[in-house]
Amino acid sequence: MIKSKYKVKIGITIGDPSGIGPAVTLKSVERLKGVAELVIIGDAWVLSKIRGHKVTSASIIDLANVARKNFVFGKVSAEYGRASLDYLGRALQMLKEKKIDCLVTSPVSKEAVNLSGVRFSGHTEYLAQRSGAKHFAMMLLNRKL
Repeated sequence: MIKSKYKVKIGITIGDPSGIGPAVTLKSVERLKGVAELVIIGDAWVLSKIRGHKVTSASIIDLANVARKNFVFGKVSAEYGRASLDYLGRALQMLKEKKIDCLVTSPVSKEAVNLSGVRFSGHTEYLAQRSGAKHFAMMLLNRKL
């Protein structure tokens, strides 16, 4: 087993692959570099399409679940909604297996997830339902909070 110099391993899902999530993820990774071990959960090909960003300070769990043909940023589709849930599912599995210590989620499209056939009102409720949590809350962090 490889020992990390960091005490915390953060999993970060890329959110909706055609939305703002991949760009938000890459910007976050750049800002968090050196703070913790970072693991991006998503589609490496989609991340490679973000101009001006290259993943150098995080490992990637590449689910390779976005079709390359006809991919376009800004499109709402059931495929991208399903991909978003795949990233969350893998992250939950990794939490359960103690492969990551905590989870940060990038934005998803509720419309796209609902188009995929899954009733979805948001990350918080979805994660609570999947984990069996009875008491839960969302936390938002920024410079003022």
